[in-house]
Amino acid sequence: MSGHATMGDEPSIALVVLDTLRADAFDEHFDWLPGVQFTNAWSTSHWTAPAHASLFTGRYASEAGVTITSQDFDRHTTRLPELLQKRGYRTRAFSCNVNISERLGWHHGFDAFDGGWRLRGLGENVFDWDAFIAEHQSDGPDRYLRALWRCVDGDCDTTQSLKQGALMKLRDMGLKGRHRDDGAAELLEYVRDRSWDRDREFLFANLMEAHRPYDPPDEYRTDPDADPPHFDGVKATLEEPPYEPERITTAYDDAVRYLSDIYRDIYGELAAEFDYVVTLADHGEALGEYGAWEHGSGLYPPVMRVPLVVSAPGSHAGHRTPDASGTRATRDALVTHLDVYATLLDLAGIDSDHRRGNSLRPLLSSDPPALELRSNALSEFHGISRRRRLSLEADGYAVARVDTERHGLATADCYYFEDLTEARTIGDCDPAALEAELDRQVADLERREDLSEADLAGLESQLEELGYL
Repeated sequence: MSGHATMGDEPSIALVVLDTLRADAFDEHFDWLPGVQFTNAWSTSHWTAPAHASLFTGRYASEAGVTITSQDFDRHTTRLPELLQKRGYRTRAFSCNVNISERLGWHHGFDAFDGGWRLRGLGENVFDWDAFIAEHQSDGPDRYLRALWRCVDGDCDTTQSLKQGALMKLRDMGLKGRHRDDGAAELLEYVRDRSWDRDREFLFANLMEAHRPYDPPDEYRTDPDADPPHFDGVKATLEEPPYEPERITTAYDDAVRYLSDIYRDIYGELAAEFDYVVTLADHGEALGEYGAWEHGSGLYPPVMRVPLVVSAPGSHAGHRTPDASGTRATRDALVTHLDVYATLLDLAGIDSDHRRGNSLRPLLSSDPPALELRSNALSEFHGISRRRRLSLEADGYAVARVDTERHGLATADCYYFEDLTEARTIGDCDPAALEAELDRQVADLERREDLSEADLAGLESQLEELGYL
């Protein structure tokens, strides 16, 4: 590593994940964001938990112990916030994603772990409304009275349980209640209301506005009278093209436009407080390309290409990037989430040999060296959950195509990935050479073999509703 900060002079860093944001949607709506943009950035996996595992460990998800069956973040893996804590950083998190929550082990290493309204409904003692409604769907209106009594009389947080039930009812009626969005407005308030230090401050945030249900505030919806589109991405990819696909793509674009505007305000607050702001997506979203929808079925290019911008609005002297002039520079180097992890350690002055990434720091200067950080980028797909598999089989779907381990490999000019039934090559490259290199890298993975299935009791219905299971 080069140019390490000395103890006491570590920069403050904010890492913001714009969940499910496609690279092309970012290019269209986020032209205002200054910094250094890496235009050839790729995710290590197709969904939230394993992609974040790479961001937090510098390892592939199968090495960190985070797969579709082992979603509980492996206790034996050293995480980024823990390393920052040891360096003297104050570490804080604000997640709007139920997959990145305390219930699933993502709070380790954070001095404070907060979240949006969806996470507040995941408390250990919050009544599981989704499970109750599914179980008593045929009981008629009386089921609500029965549920209310359980909230009052049962062993649960009565106040929070009643609030969550009321919000779900408002949602079912097509009303948002007091929640304007999926948590971005709450993050904006969170950043404004807290004091931040220039030295040794780390904030991680995850925003869900670009994720299904693609439901921005009314003023951003092309058709304010239309409900958010409801469809099953895996079923649509297998054999059921969704009804009114144009409505889905329009709703996604509406959601991204809102995310851009609210994040502009959030970034303004972060830029005033942090030396570095790293903005990226964990994965993208398929909107019909290759016959795929959402991000639960495979390693499609629109899912795996991600936006990545490193901004340095208040960096220490000698560490400014082109962001200082309010412009955005671009770098075409091939990079992944593994390199983001290495970059954050480098900025914080932390040496770590146990990683697979390379620091992007040399490419952040206004006159970067000619540097190739990596020749290829590996991605992983681990199948679907047992609950999801049983549900699809019960509906008559042949799930073998989506319930199998697959991989992809990106190079500077090409992308090779294993699709549902065949391998595909995007770009003018030799498929046989890419396949051989892919096989070599998969064989080189240091997989965790002692993993057990995560205990998702009380979470499965909510995760399924959001399209995660």
